[in-house]
Amino acid sequence: METFLATALFFGLAMAAMAVGVIFSNRELKGSCGGTGRACTCTEEARRECALADGGDD
Repeated sequence: METFLATALFFGLAMAAMAVGVIFSNRELKGSCGGTGRACTCTEEARRECALADGGDD
């Protein structure tokens, strides 16, 4: 039981650290096809278009 609690605590701390990192980076979360609000079909061509629209950071 101690191992389970230690593991749960470790993963909880890791998730909290990632959340703080997202908050302080001031960037919005986005999916694999450019984020919400876009109608990407996630084909190869659509991914290239999304990458170009985002400035090529994918």
